Amino acid sequence: MAKEKKQPKKKISFFTKVAFFVFFSFCAITIIRLRGEIVNYQNQIAAADEQIDFYTGRIEALNEELSKPIDYTYVRKIAKTKLNFSMPDDVIFYNDLSN
Repeated sequence: MAKEKKQPKKKISFFTKVAFFVFFSFCAITIIRLRGEIVNYQNQIAAADEQIDFYTGRIEALNEELSKPIDYTYVRKIAKTKLNFSMPDDVIFYNDLSN
């Protein structure tokens, strides 16, 4: 059998090792930073979904209120709540005590 010639092992230069280390470090830091941004955006999406649910419910309540007929009780309720009016036979209590 013929002796196999051992080929000399090629050494990677120091500069190449440093370049690979810097590249992989940059990639790792970028991945970590992007993951943080993804979590931040997911939190923003969750908050926006909550706002959408809140305003959807509010819109439904307002649509239901608008669909009701305008009658005497509705006008009286609006006069009391929105305009602070009262009927002549209503008893009004005033509280001047501070909290």
